[in-house]
Amino acid sequence: MATERIQSVSLGKTSSSDFQPLVIIQFSTSSKQAAIEWLVAKLQATRASGGAELEVSTVVMHHNQETLLYVGGTTERLLLGADMMDMEKKYGDGNYREFSIHDAHNFLGSEDLDSFLTMAEKQKIILHEIEAVRATEEDPHIPGYENIKLYPGKSIIKKYQSRNILTTVFPIHDDEYLKKLGAEWYQMKHAFKQQPIDRIQYYFGDKIALYFAFLGFYTIALLPPAMIGIIYFVTSWESMYREAIFSVFNLIWATLFLEAWKRYNAELSFRWGTTDIVSSKFEEPRANFYGKIGRNVVTGKPEPVYPKWKRVARFYGVTVPVVAFWLVVAFYVMLGYFYLQALADKKYENDKSWFNMGVLYLPTAIYAIIIGVVNTIYRSVAKKLNDWENHRLQSSYDNHFIIKLILFDFVNCFISLFYVAFYLQDMTLLRSHLAALLITQQVIGQIKEAMVPFIFMRRRKRQVDELLKKTSTVEKVEYYNNEVDDGLQKQVNLETTMDEYEGTLDDYLEMFLQFGYVFLFSSAFPLAAVWALLNNVTEIRSDAFKMCKVFRRPFAETASNIGAWQLAFELISVMAVITNCALIGMNPEVKKLLPTDITPVNTVLIFVLVEHIILAVKFAVAYFIPDTPKWVQVELARVAFKSKQALHKETSGHGKMRDWMPQQPKD
Repeated sequence: MATERIQSVSLGKTSSSDFQPLVIIQFSTSSKQAAIEWLVAKLQATRASGGAELEVSTVVMHHNQETLLYVGGTTERLLLGADMMDMEKKYGDGNYREFSIHDAHNFLGSEDLDSFLTMAEKQKIILHEIEAVRATEEDPHIPGYENIKLYPGKSIIKKYQSRNILTTVFPIHDDEYLKKLGAEWYQMKHAFKQQPIDRIQYYFGDKIALYFAFLGFYTIALLPPAMIGIIYFVTSWESMYREAIFSVFNLIWATLFLEAWKRYNAELSFRWGTTDIVSSKFEEPRANFYGKIGRNVVTGKPEPVYPKWKRVARFYGVTVPVVAFWLVVAFYVMLGYFYLQALADKKYENDKSWFNMGVLYLPTAIYAIIIGVVNTIYRSVAKKLNDWENHRLQSSYDNHFIIKLILFDFVNCFISLFYVAFYLQDMTLLRSHLAALLITQQVIGQIKEAMVPFIFMRRRKRQVDELLKKTSTVEKVEYYNNEVDDGLQKQVNLETTMDEYEGTLDDYLEMFLQFGYVFLFSSAFPLAAVWALLNNVTEIRSDAFKMCKVFRRPFAETASNIGAWQLAFELISVMAVITNCALIGMNPEVKKLLPTDITPVNTVLIFVLVEHIILAVKFAVAYFIPDTPKWVQVELARVAFKSKQALHKETSGHGKMRDWMPQQPKD
């Protein structure tokens, strides 16, 4: 039986032939040996003594004096970690349940416990156990670094990273699986085929798979507005209803897209077993969360405790003023752009040469570049503020960071469009400015995200191959007497030179801004959807190529939806109703339809009424389309019913009713 095997083997001990490295810890060349040996001891120590109880093999490379830790774990240790993390696995009835060691034999695939957990799940468990090793009262500082103090409850591995003692922690790629995945994912012959979402989820985890699923779904949803935009472009139909029809269609279509995505999202999360959301009170604190050691009021487990009032004070006392300052900076950058544009316009009016025609569009291109530069600077500031706020949960940390970025990027990227549309009220300038911003940012994005990483990847691979030919001698220091295959060492050396994947945040933010360009000012530039569609078709494959060839493998993360981004896209779609109604209302042809003696106030009231009617239709569409498909609701109800039956059967088997019912007193 599976459980008998687990219980009969001592955790954490296995022969060297069974050692399977899964995660790499890379130290900087200046790291002191005492600090390395202490961390290795912590990782190997038993859980009872505050260690991770993992297997570690150390390799020191002669050519660059880098120390690498190859970290793995026995099958029994990894299964225990899956149990402690409440990892969802498929049960015998085909539904997902939290894995339990004592019930392991009832889970699908438990006949072979060595392959029961996927490679991504094993790596996720190892990362969790590494980050869970925290400093105690007996650990005043890092050995060899007396000036680097340790505080009880602080994650040791995060302290090493923050002080650059180690450079990175990353999971090893599965070359064979990655080749098969890449062959059907990023190759251009599959450019118009459906992405292998389930295979992406298996290898990279739920969070990354949901990003690519959303990107693909959004790209397909751009087809109808793109087709209408092309028809508008090639036809000569001129009417005051032209922009109004296109805008109303886009607004309703954006709602249908977001509602359809929620349904598809529900299907994916059910298929992957991520539908159930664990309460935040049970969720473990992030590794970087710090505070005095206390106890979780629900689980009773020891964990850092940090007063909520301090976090609130930091947010309102420091974060809000700093963010407000940067919003003012964005506003003045926008004013600077219009000043330069006015100079360029004047120069062109005085001398309408080809050179000055190029100068005419130069301020917009410069402004698009400055937007990117300012965004990058602000992102660094926002991250430091978010770290300083000391959020307990990773989900809370991510959401606060997303809100900071969305707020600034929205102002930084769209404030000039609002200025042109509603202050200058120049539709021709709005159209050209929107087109220039959208196209310039997409071209810069494609160069930065596709061409540059590819060139650097080819160069790094050539350098590593040449280096390994010259230096074939490798000094191995075995703490656990585990040999590391030479082929694996070559693979890991190549992966250490790869870029680290920073997560899906930048990719979602890029889509969010693009969504705003397409729908906020639909009536001004119908071809925006066409440019977005062309960009996204290549974006899917370039992002896939980077995941397989350019970036190190990221740790798999569990997710049931796209989080705060869903709300961000819905807010944009609501704002799009307001902006498009206002643009149509300012159209001189539309104003001619109104009575000549109508007051400006009544004019505004009429268009506010129209806007509210469209919003009502939009919300009605969202309300009457269920977020979860009927078949998923039925399956979830069936799972809940089966769980209740199983619990009832288990409870009834422990004794009859009279054994626990209160006895009546005798006369």
